[in-house]
Amino acid sequence: MKKFIYVFVITLMAFQTRTSAQNMHLPADSVTTLLCKKWEIDYALIEGKKVDLPPSTPKAYIEFYKDATFSFTSNEPTFIEKGTWEYDTTKGTIFMIVEGKYRKEIISLTKYQFATYSDDPASGPTNSSKISLKAMVYFKIKQ
Repeated sequence: MKKFIYVFVITLMAFQTRTSAQNMHLPADSVTTLLCKKWEIDYALIEGKKVDLPPSTPKAYIEFYKDATFSFTSNEPTFIEKGTWEYDTTKGTIFMIVEGKYRKEIISLTKYQFATYSDDPASGPTNSSKISLKAMVYFKIKQ
């Protein structure tokens, strides 16, 4: 069960996304100040229902840096993903890019939380079946 939940969370994070919801219109320096911290998954909304992660779920973290890079890690020592981020001031959206491929959009950012949104089908990391979920994943500052 623990492994299933971990794979599920990673699958949510791996989706390529398209934003159809809210966006931010902040000065670029404000985005850098708000974003460049270490964040951890707080909860998800899947098909509109809140899903809390069980305490036994491995922790997942994203740390954003002022040089426009980020790292996605977990307390599983073998998992790490690195990429870059860019803020599009005209769209009010932060794009996360891994290995030159667009991966995720941050659609909401505050001092204490940010959210990503997904509604595209994607392959899970361990099988080739297609899944399609409307999901928002919320992150909070790592304490």
